[in-house]
Amino acid sequence: MLKRLDMIKNNWIAAWSNRAFRMNFIGGILLLGIVMVTTSFFFNYIQDSKEGVQLNDWILQKLPAMDVSAFIVTIMGSAALLFALRGIGNPNILITFLFALILELIARMITITATGFMPPHNLIVLRDPMGSMLYQYRFISRDLFFSGHTAIVSLLYLCSTKKFDKLYTFLATISVACLLLIQHVHYTIDVLFAPFFAYGCYWLSKKIITYQSAYLIGIENYPA
Repeated sequence: MLKRLDMIKNNWIAAWSNRAFRMNFIGGILLLGIVMVTTSFFFNYIQDSKEGVQLNDWILQKLPAMDVSAFIVTIMGSAALLFALRGIGNPNILITFLFALILELIARMITITATGFMPPHNLIVLRDPMGSMLYQYRFISRDLFFSGHTAIVSLLYLCSTKKFDKLYTFLATISVACLLLIQHVHYTIDVLFAPFFAYGCYWLSKKIITYQSAYLIGIENYPA
């Protein structure tokens, strides 16, 4: 245990001594806070909008609507906890996830505005404490395309490095996607496209971090 704590401490000391990492991390945390506040107001605005399209989803029509909130929250919570325990010793993984999450939140605001879907028939309220806090303790039913829950678990899969973690988060992604459909919280298209958006945000996150790091290192080495 002490050996692992020393390893974590040394990894963070090494990362924090790097100016590029330090600037990216601080900037990422500040930007995430701004985006989350914006997201909260955005979803409440979208929820009150009266215009939109309700999809004819053949798969949802065949699925009985059931409240599986506890399973969804438990699976997502366990996957997030596993990632946190692994990621705390690897600053590079955490910063990649941080920027990918920011991009995902921004992407969702864009796609939800562009599609404007109305909630599916027989939707059952998803009792998610974290989501409730983000949405000002109000259930938002119009945050549809693409599924944020599915995308977040997909990000955990993409950012994980160990074989067991990859397998667990992969199974968690499939499970959460299926359970969201059973609860009729999302259309099929919402959960099917979520992993693709997650991959795009993950890929772009790595590109942004690499570019910013190279830029900051270049400034640092620029002769006075």
